[in-house]
Amino acid sequence: MKFEIKDAFYKDGEKIRIFSGAIHYFRVMPQYWEDSLKKLKACGFNTVETYIPWNVHEPREG
Repeated sequence: MKFEIKDAFYKDGEKIRIFSGAIHYFRVMPQYWEDSLKKLKACGFNTVETYIPWNVHEPREG
């Protein structure tokens, strides 16, 4: 797979439009991740957005 950004987004040479949906993995039990991703795809999204909650991964600085 080849992904390029020029005047638009291209995947394998074909111009695509990105439709993004968010999943906050740290708010979803791991056993439901696959189902959540499948539902996101079923809604027509082709991109998953998430963010890293550093306070969850690093409760104390250091």
